[in-house]
Amino acid sequence: MTESLSPAGGVFLLGLGAQKAGTTWLHEQLQRRADTDFGVLKEYHVHDARTMPELARFRRIEMSLSQPRSWIQPRSWMRQLFIRQPDLYFDYFAWLLRRPRRKGCSVTLTGDITPSYAALSANTLQLIQSGFRQRSISVRPVFLMRDPIERLISSQRMKQRKLGKRDAASEIAGLRKRVRKGPSLRSDYGRTLENLRHSFGIQKCYLGLYETLFQPETYAQLCAFLGLRYHEPAWDQRVNASDSSTDIPDDLLAELGQSLAADVKAVRQLLPEVDLEQHWPTASRWCR
Repeated sequence: MTESLSPAGGVFLLGLGAQKAGTTWLHEQLQRRADTDFGVLKEYHVHDARTMPELARFRRIEMSLSQPRSWIQPRSWMRQLFIRQPDLYFDYFAWLLRRPRRKGCSVTLTGDITPSYAALSANTLQLIQSGFRQRSISVRPVFLMRDPIERLISSQRMKQRKLGKRDAASEIAGLRKRVRKGPSLRSDYGRTLENLRHSFGIQKCYLGLYETLFQPETYAQLCAFLGLRYHEPAWDQRVNASDSSTDIPDDLLAELGQSLAADVKAVRQLLPEVDLEQHWPTASRWCR
């Protein structure tokens, strides 16, 4: 990870997730600053929709004139425009960095934090870097990771909550069903780290842990990486929190550990200085 001041053309934060690893909190802390502008969305879903068949749904427009709730909002039209004409995507963020502001205020950081970008290929990441380089904008990749078992439990708990199923039995049943589907697009840490290594180089990326994100020293390092002065964030603010007192059975934890062991192994290999025994106690116990 490198730290440097913001270049003259500005900085683009390329947020690759991970899902349920603090990306929404990070976006809200950065977006409220006077020297940043992320535009109208947090997750633009442009590069994943363009290059990944599994996310082709973002390329579809399903609308019925007789059903007002299905009418496409301006933000969705903009996404479709970017998907079909990617040069406009790069031009949009370049415009956010240079558009007129009130006197004495200048923007140095913009970005797109889309967790499913964790599944982008090295080639796609290189194309993103090239598109912004042509506009004299520096791309700073940020990938936040969380204990993979805790992350998956939290993600499934959020889905259950949206379905109105908050009881322990439903949570455990949903988790068993989820783990048997195999790894999701957003949860393969090893693949993401390898693609970042081949496209940007690990030393030019910010690789952080959800478990240490909410600490002054860590957040200050992230600000420095993005070329920003340190501003105190809202530490007490938690977004999309999904706490639960449900006890997960040991056999299910063992199954989760087996399916996610490769993630822990990849992080250990590429980031040997990180104390995973301390920060990821659940994964350290079950991912063997």
